[in-house]
Amino acid sequence: MSGYDVYMDTNVFTNITQDIGGAASYCKLLEVLDEDTMVWNGTSVGKYMNKILAQAYDASHLYTAESAEALPTAFLTLRDSMINVDNVASESLVVNEGNSGGVDV
Repeated sequence: MSGYDVYMDTNVFTNITQDIGGAASYCKLLEVLDEDTMVWNGTSVGKYMNKILAQAYDASHLYTAESAEALPTAFLTLRDSMINVDNVASESLVVNEGNSGGVDV
């Protein structure tokens, strides 16, 4: 396809993906809150609240791991797949210059 090139700008996609991972890595509950609530263990309500708080911390850690690590990796894999599909598709096109700019596949 000499003379005719189409480029896909992946920098915007990459930057957004990195921003998602960076922002998600800051979404953490402070561990110090967990330490401050141990005084509640002397009451039945406090024991129950500590269990709920422990579940919230577990969910927070899972969210951080998935959104800061797994999700950006998946998006970057998607980007790379889109680039590969774009390359294969562009290599399969043949420009017919004698047909008012029509494209034959």
